[in-house]
Amino acid sequence: MGATGSGKSSFINLLTGKTSVAIGDSLESETADVADIRFIDSATGRKVTIVDTPGFDDSRQGVTDTDILKKIANFLLAEYDADRKLNCLLYIQRISDPRFSGQQGKNLRMFQNLCGTQMYKNVVVMTTFWDQVSPEVGAKREAQLQSNFFKDLAQGGALFMRHDRTPESAAKLLNHVFAKLAPVTAQIQIEMGKEKKSLVDTAAGSVQQQEIERVIAKHKEEITDLKAEMETITQSNIAARRELEEERAKLRQQLARWESEKAALQKGLDAESRARQKLEADAAMERETHEKWRQEQERKLEEAQAKARAAAEENINTRRNQLDRTRSTEVDSRQRNSSPALGGFMKGLIRDGRRLAYKFAHSDKYPPHLKSIPWKNRASVFDIFDFSALAETAAALLLPLNLLPQIRNMVPNSNGGRLTMSQIVAHNQELHNKSREGARAGSSGYKPDMYLNKNVGLRDDWYTDAVYGQQQFTGTNPTIIALAPPRWIEEFKTVSNVQQRPDVASLLTDSPASIFIQDYSYFRSAMGVSPSYEFASDGLYGCSSVVLFHLEPEGKLHPLAITLDYKGSMKESVTIFNRRISTTIPGDEADDWPWRYAKMCAQSSDWLRHEVVTHLVHTHLVEEVIIVAAHRTVEADHIVFQLLEPHWSTTLSLNAGARETLVPKIIVPLTGFTPKQMFAFLKDAYNRFDWTGSYVPNDLRKRGFPIEDLDKRKCHNYGYARNISRMWDILRKFVRTVLEDAYPGGDEQVVNDESLASLFEEVRSRNGGQLSSFPVIKTLDGLIDFITMCIHIASPQHTAINYLQQYYQTFIPNKPSALFNRLPQSLIELQKFGEDDVLSALPILRPREWWIMAHVPYLLSFEMPEDNTILHYATTVSNSTSAPLAICRAARTLRTDLDAFSLDVSRYSLELDDQQTPYDVLHP
Repeated sequence: MGATGSGKSSFINLLTGKTSVAIGDSLESETADVADIRFIDSATGRKVTIVDTPGFDDSRQGVTDTDILKKIANFLLAEYDADRKLNCLLYIQRISDPRFSGQQGKNLRMFQNLCGTQMYKNVVVMTTFWDQVSPEVGAKREAQLQSNFFKDLAQGGALFMRHDRTPESAAKLLNHVFAKLAPVTAQIQIEMGKEKKSLVDTAAGSVQQQEIERVIAKHKEEITDLKAEMETITQSNIAARRELEEERAKLRQQLARWESEKAALQKGLDAESRARQKLEADAAMERETHEKWRQEQERKLEEAQAKARAAAEENINTRRNQLDRTRSTEVDSRQRNSSPALGGFMKGLIRDGRRLAYKFAHSDKYPPHLKSIPWKNRASVFDIFDFSALAETAAALLLPLNLLPQIRNMVPNSNGGRLTMSQIVAHNQELHNKSREGARAGSSGYKPDMYLNKNVGLRDDWYTDAVYGQQQFTGTNPTIIALAPPRWIEEFKTVSNVQQRPDVASLLTDSPASIFIQDYSYFRSAMGVSPSYEFASDGLYGCSSVVLFHLEPEGKLHPLAITLDYKGSMKESVTIFNRRISTTIPGDEADDWPWRYAKMCAQSSDWLRHEVVTHLVHTHLVEEVIIVAAHRTVEADHIVFQLLEPHWSTTLSLNAGARETLVPKIIVPLTGFTPKQMFAFLKDAYNRFDWTGSYVPNDLRKRGFPIEDLDKRKCHNYGYARNISRMWDILRKFVRTVLEDAYPGGDEQVVNDESLASLFEEVRSRNGGQLSSFPVIKTLDGLIDFITMCIHIASPQHTAINYLQQYYQTFIPNKPSALFNRLPQSLIELQKFGEDDVLSALPILRPREWWIMAHVPYLLSFEMPEDNTILHYATTVSNSTSAPLAICRAARTLRTDLDAFSLDVSRYSLELDDQQTPYDVLHP
C-alpha cells in the first residue's frame, strides 16, 4: 500500500518485468481495484504473488474511502476463506515529500489497523525517490519517519528499507521475505473471518467511522455558520444571498454524501454481496438480451445469404449455354461474393452505429469536433483536474471579490503606497513560504494552491536575458524558436542602421546561420484585422511581437532585438535593441526597464500562441479529429485502433470542456483580443497546421535544428529538442515493430486496407476533419509515421507544453496573458519607461485577473498521475492478456527503451548551462 505516486507501479515493474516471468494478471470484477500479480522469481524459481491495493487517497469521482476499505476487506476475507496467508505487508513512502500530510497519516492509520500489531514484524516500510533529495536531507527525513509517524511499526519489528529504483534494490525485498518472514493472518481477517465482526466494528472500520463523523460534524458547523451569515445580509443584496444559499445547498449535498457513506460503512459487506448478486443477475439478463439480438442478426444474415444465392443462381440459369470455363468462373464468383455479404453485414451494422455515435460538428469558432460525446467516452472534470483547484477557479469567475478574501490576499497590494517590483517578488516568496509551511504542518484546513511548488519568480535572476533565452529552449513553448529567414534579418539590419547599432548590423551580416527568431507578426492577418489595428479589449491590450536571438557558439541563446507589436512594417512598429550584444558583456539588467518591458510584450505574445496554437489547437483539437475519424471508420479490433485508443482516455471530455468554458470564459477574457479575433485566430491555427511538417525530425530540421546537430555543443541547451527527438525514435520503433508484424504484405497491404483508406479520407474530407495538410498514405513507412505522430501528440508533446505552466506562468511578471496599459507608440516613449511604467502594464489594479492568470496554469498543469504516463502504458500493455500479441511484445521493448531514456533525460538536464531549473518534464 502507498499513496498515489509513491512508486508502487515502478517497483512492481522492477520485480516482474526485468528479472521475472509474468504468469498471471488480475482478479475478477468484484475486486477490480485490487491487482493480483503472479510471477516466478528468476533467481529462486519460487512463485510470488503481489497484491497491489488502492490507497485511501483515491481521487476518482464517486470512489470513497469506505469503498476502498470494503474492496480491501472483501479481498482479504476471500483470501482467509481460501486459507491463503500473507508473508509480507509492504508500505511505500516517498522520502522526497517535505511533509507528512494528513491524508498520508490516514493512509498509514488504516494500514496499521488492517494489519494489527501482531503482524508488524512482517511489515516492510520502503522509502522511495531517494534520487530527488540529498543524502543528508533523506537521512534526516528517514529518522523523523522512524521516530515519529512510523514509531509504532518500528517498535513492533517492522523493517525500514531504502529503494533506489534498481532491480537489485527491489530484489532485496524478496530475499528478506524468503529468508525471514513466515505466513501470518492480518487483523481484519481475524476480526471478520474468525470473530465474525461487521466491517464497522473492526479496528480499520472504526478509524473510518471516526473520520466520517468528524467530517459530518464539520459540515454541519459550516452550514450553521452560513445560515448565520445569511441572516446578516440584507434582503436587498439578492446576489450575495443567492450565492450563500447555493453554497449552503452544496454543503448539504456533501453532508448527505457523507451520511450515505456512514450508512454504507455500517452495512458492511452484506451490501457488497447483494450488489454482486444483482450484478450477476443483470449480466445474465444482458447475456439473454445479447443472445436474442445475435439470433436476430443471424436470421437477417441467412435471409441476405438466401437472396444472394437466389440472385446468383438466376444469373447462372440465364447463361447456362456458355462454355464450361465461363460457368466455372461464374460459380467461383458467386462463392467469393457471398462471403462479403456474410462477413461484411455485421461489420456494416457496427460501423453504421459508430458513425451515428461519433458525428463531426462544424462551427465558425472551432475546428471540426465531436458533436456529442458517447457516454462510455465521457470523463468527469474531476478525473481531469484537481477538485480544489477547479472549485477555486469557478468561485473566482462567479463570486464577488469581497466573498473571496483568499484571492485578494494572493494579489500584491501596496496598501495605498507605491508598489515596486521588489515587493511583488517578495510577495511571491511569502506566498510560497506560507503554502509550504501549511503543507508541512498538515493541518486539516490546508488546501494546496498554485504557490506550493516553486515558480520562476523565486529565482534571483528571473528577469535576466539568460533566463528569458533559456525559456525558448526549455520553457512552456519550446516548439517554435526557428532560424530567422533572410527577410527578417534584412529588416532588423535596416533598423539597426537607423538606430546606429553597427555592432548588431555586423553580427547579422556575418552570422546569419546563428540568428533565430520568435515570430508572432502574423497575429493581425490571422485575426482578419488591418496592419495598423490596435489590439485592445476591456482595458487589456494585446501585441504581436517579433524577437531576434543570437545562438552563440557555446549554446547560449541571447536576445538581440524585440519589435513590440509588428504593424506590417518596421517603420510603423517600435523596435528596441538589447544594450548587451552578447552574454559576455556585463550590464545592469535589473534597471533596464525599457528592455524588460519589451521582453514582457514578447512573453505576452508567446502566452497567446502557446495556449491557443501550440497547446489547444495543435495538440488537443488536432488529436480530436483523428479520434472522431477513427471511431467512424476503423473497427475496434483493428491493429491501428488498438494502438491509438489507449492514449485517448480524457481527450474528448477535456476538449468539450475547453470549448464550453475554458476558452470563452477564461482564456478569451484574459487577453487583449476580442472574442471574434480570438476565434478567428483559433481557426487559422488549425488551417495552418502542417501534419507531416510537424513530425519531429521534419519540424526540427525546418526550424534550424537538424537531429544530427542536437548533441553538438551549440545545441546542448535545447533540452526539449534533445528529449523529444529521442522519444520520437523510441515511439516509432515501438509502432514499427507492431505494424511490420500486422502488415507482412507491406505497402500493398496498407494501400488495400479499406478501413485505413476511409480513415484518411475522413480526416481530409470537407464533411469530416477538414485537415487539408493530412497526407495520402500509401506506404507502411507512412503509416508508421502517422501512428507515431498520433501518440507523440497525445503523450510526450502534450507533456512538454502543458506541465511546466505552473512554474513559468504563475509568477505574472514573467509571462502575463495581456498588458494593462496601452503600448508605447514610439521608441522615444519606450526609452523613457521606468519601473512604474512596467508595473502599470501588470494587472495590479485588477486582482481578479491577476489571480485567474496565476491560477489557470496551476489548474491546467496539475501533476500527472503515475498511471497516465507512457511508462505505465508500456508496463500495463506488456503484461496484458487482452491486447494483441504483437503490441504486448513490442511494449516490452518499449518499456526497456523508456527506462534507458529516463537516464538520458537526467543527463540532458545536467548538461544544461542553467542548473537552477532542471528540465525533466519528459521523464517517462
